[in-house]
Amino acid sequence: MSGPIGGSMWVTGRHPVEELLASATQRARKVLLSDAVPKEVRAAFEKRAKELALPCLTCPRQEWERRTGEREGGGIAAEVAEYVYAGMEEWVSALPGTARVFLLDGITDPRNLGAILRSVRAFAFDGVVLPADRSCPVTGAVFRASAGAAAHVPVVQVTNLARAIERLQEAGFWLYAAEGAEGTDLSAFAPAKRTAIVLGSEEKGIRRLARERCDGAVRIPMAPGAESLNVSVAAGIIAYSIRKSLTSPTG
Repeated sequence: MSGPIGGSMWVTGRHPVEELLASATQRARKVLLSDAVPKEVRAAFEKRAKELALPCLTCPRQEWERRTGEREGGGIAAEVAEYVYAGMEEWVSALPGTARVFLLDGITDPRNLGAILRSVRAFAFDGVVLPADRSCPVTGAVFRASAGAAAHVPVVQVTNLARAIERLQEAGFWLYAAEGAEGTDLSAFAPAKRTAIVLGSEEKGIRRLARERCDGAVRIPMAPGAESLNVSVAAGIIAYSIRKSLTSPTG
């Protein structure tokens, strides 16, 4: 169930590091604190690191920045040998009867990917599938943008997104492309028990092969003349709407 992203990475920021140290799937190998971090905060991280049998080191701020390559993060960091991706088959077989997931095609901005993972966690989606090409992998910047959600959300990295769509359909999912003005108005959309939404980049959209394999499309209704939404904003709206329809008494 692993997929390295190539070399170790630093996760920085108090909340992302706290989430990383609480993760059941991601494993830090050490914690690095700046001596500028308040004593009580340092003590809390030292205690948690000890519980996990991890080294917890303190160094001057300049040294912390040199070692992590970061200026932000409040002097709090943890090193991860590799981000552990979920395996497609293990993940699919463990999904509940009612499940909802995102498939991402061409999302290359780490801030967008992080924000999508944050919405996935907030609205109880069951994971994210993304291709190995034309896509941002999970990095330290993604961790930070996700406010630590990347430590808990299953992320599946695949070589062929169209094949991943077919695999989800075999597992009983209905697949919908979220494409601008096309498709069912989200306010009238009745999701299946197993629903997956495909999101494309704002520049290039969803690739043709992936789009052709979808069962339909959904759109977010907007005021006349409004431009398209940022993909992470669209993901948040869609995730909230689908969760609401699945948990409502009449849904």
